[in-house]
Amino acid sequence: MADIALREMIRALRSKSPGIGLKKLTAEIRAVLPESMAPAKKTVKEICQQIDGEDQLGTQNRTRDDNFSTRIRAAFEMFRDAERAYLLASDGRTIKSDAPAWYAASQLRHYFEVLLTLKGKKPCTLVAMASHEGSVMLNGMVLQCLAPMIQQFELESYAFTLRYLAHDVLTSQPAHPGFKGSWIFADQQSQKWNEVQDIFLMPHPGRRNPEVNIGAALGYPAVPGYGTVWYIDDTETSELQRITGDEVDKVIGMEFFNGQGGFARAITHYHECKKAVEDVGVRLQIEIDF
Repeated sequence: MADIALREMIRALRSKSPGIGLKKLTAEIRAVLPESMAPAKKTVKEICQQIDGEDQLGTQNRTRDDNFSTRIRAAFEMFRDAERAYLLASDGRTIKSDAPAWYAASQLRHYFEVLLTLKGKKPCTLVAMASHEGSVMLNGMVLQCLAPMIQQFELESYAFTLRYLAHDVLTSQPAHPGFKGSWIFADQQSQKWNEVQDIFLMPHPGRRNPEVNIGAALGYPAVPGYGTVWYIDDTETSELQRITGDEVDKVIGMEFFNGQGGFARAITHYHECKKAVEDVGVRLQIEIDF
C-alpha cells in the first residue's frame, strides 16, 4: 500500500480540483515536498488508480483497551525519535538563517501534541508553517515520520485520521496566510471532532475563522489575548543536549496564545497534561508571558 500521507495529498488535491490532470497534480505535489521525496508521475498515477479502485466502506474501528495504552507509548517513542532525527538533519538554518543547527529540533516539534491527541487530551494536532521553506520541511516530516507511525501502529483503525488541507483555512487576521497546505492529525472520537471538521476539514470559501474558535478546535485552553504559554519538555531538552553536545534551548512541546483571563485555565490544563504524560517519561514544565 502506498504511503498514507502521499495518498491523502492526492485525495485532497483531487477533491479540491475535480478533473485535475495527472501532469498538473504531480507538479503540485512535487512543488511542496523535499526533492528527495518528490514522487514520479508514474507513482502518482498508480496511487490515483488505487484510490479509484477502492471501496468506500471505511476502516474497521478497534476498541481503545488496555493494549492501546501500550501501543500509544511505542508509537510516541517512534515518532518522537524520528521527528528529532529528521529535524536535526534538516538544519534549522533553513528557516532561520542565524539559528543554530538544532533550532528546528527544539522549536518546531509535534510529538508532544500528537501524544496528547493519542491520549484523548487534545482533539487534533496541526502541522503548519507559514513560509514555503518551512512548509516543505514539515511536509517531509509528515511523510517520513508521522505517516509511518500511523501505519505501523494501525492508528486509523482506532479512529485517528491524517488529513491534508488543500483548501483555504483563513483566520480573522488578514495578514495571516491561513493553513492551506497544512496537515491535521485528529481523533475522530473526540468530543470536539465536529469543531475540527468545521474549522479545518470542510471548505468555507472566504470565511475567516476567529482565532478563539481555531484554538478551541485545537484543544488549547485559551481566551483572546496577546500572552504566550509554553509547555516545555525537560526530558527531550536533555536528550537534544546529549546528542548535539550544545547548550540547547528549551524544547517546546506546545505553544499557544492566551489572555490574562485564561491564566487559571492554562495552569489547570498544564497539570492535566503533565499527569497524562508521566507514564511515558516526559518531564513537563510551563512558562507564561503575559
